[in-house]
Amino acid sequence: MSKSASGVRLTLFLVLAVIVLLFLNVEKSGSFYVDAPTNVLFDKSTNTLDLNSLTLKQKIAQMIITFGEEKNKDQLQKMLIGGVYFGAKPTEEDFVKATGGFQDGATVPFFITVDMEGCKNPFENFRKFPSPREIGTSEQAYQVGQEEGRTLNEMGFNLNFAPVVDLNDNIWKCRNFLGTPEEVSEKANSYITGLQESGIISTPKHYPGETLSAGDLHKYSVYASVDANDLLPFENAIKNNVSAIMVSHTIVNGSLDSEAKPSDVSVKLVGGLRNGFTGLIVTDEINMQGLKSYYSDDDAMYVDLFKAGNDLVLNFNSDPRVLDHMIGVVESAVKSGEISEDRIDASVTRILAAKGISVVK
Repeated sequence: MSKSASGVRLTLFLVLAVIVLLFLNVEKSGSFYVDAPTNVLFDKSTNTLDLNSLTLKQKIAQMIITFGEEKNKDQLQKMLIGGVYFGAKPTEEDFVKATGGFQDGATVPFFITVDMEGCKNPFENFRKFPSPREIGTSEQAYQVGQEEGRTLNEMGFNLNFAPVVDLNDNIWKCRNFLGTPEEVSEKANSYITGLQESGIISTPKHYPGETLSAGDLHKYSVYASVDANDLLPFENAIKNNVSAIMVSHTIVNGSLDSEAKPSDVSVKLVGGLRNGFTGLIVTDEINMQGLKSYYSDDDAMYVDLFKAGNDLVLNFNSDPRVLDHMIGVVESAVKSGEISEDRIDASVTRILAAKGISVVK
C-alpha cells in the first residue's frame, strides 16, 4: 500500500474518531432540543387557555413536576412541563433569580414548588422557621403558616409540599405535629389556612398515613396498616378546602386497601380519594425505592401512575430526555385506550385552575 493511501486512511479514521467523540460529548452533556410551542392559545390578558390547543404530549407534560435545574430551563419551558422544585440555596436573592428565571418566558406558568416539611427548611441559611414538633398550639401553627406563606410568595413560590400530617415520625423524628389525632388535625388545618391565605397551595402528606412509621420509602418498600385516626387529618383538611394532597408509596391495608400495590399506583385508593376531593392529587417522588422496587420496568410504572388518577407526578430526574420518554410512554398508553384522554383533560383542567387559569374548549 502506498504512503499516500495510508495517509488518506489515517486522516479519514481520525476525522471519524473526532465525529464519534463529538457525538458522545453531546450525549454526555445532556443536550436535548425541543421546538418552541406555537400552538398554545393562551390569552394572558384574561388568563384563559384553550385546552384543545394543547397537544396530548403537552397535556401530559403539564402533569409533571421535576427538579428545577437552570441548565434545563429552556427545554422544560418548551416541553410545557407543569412545575419545578427547588432545594436549598444560599440567599433569598438566589431563589428570586431562579424562580423568576423559570417563569420569565414560560408559555404556561409553572408551579414553583418547595418542601417546608419540617426537619430542615431550604431557607435555613437566611431565615429560620419552627419545625412541626416545636409548634405547640393551633394559633402558633396558623402564624407559622402565614409567615412561611409570605416568605414563599416573596421568593416566587406558589406550592408547598407541606404539612406532614402522619401521626408519627419514627424515621426522621422531626416532621410531624405532636398530640392526639384530633390535635394533629387542628394544628395541620391552622397551618394550611395560614399558608393558603398567603397565596400558597398546601399539600398535606403522606396519604393515607403511617408513611413515616414502618420504614424509609427512600430505601425500600414499606407495608403498613392504616385506621380511622390516620385518615382524620386528611378528612379534616379536605373539609377545610385544602388545595392538594400527596399520596405516598406505602402499601397499605386496614381502613384502606391499596391492593398490595404502592398507594399512588392503586386505582382503588387514588380513586377513593378523588371521590371526596376536588383538589390536586400529587404523588410522592417516583424515584424512591418504595415505588421503583415494585417494578422491573419504569415504563409500566409511568403508565400506572397516570392510570391511577394522580394529577401531578413528581419526577425529580430532570434530564429532559428522561421526561420526554416518560411523556411518550404515557402518550402511547392514551392512544391505545389504556388511559382515557378525558381523564388527562380533567387533571390538566384542575392544574390550570390551581394556577389561576380558566380553561375554554
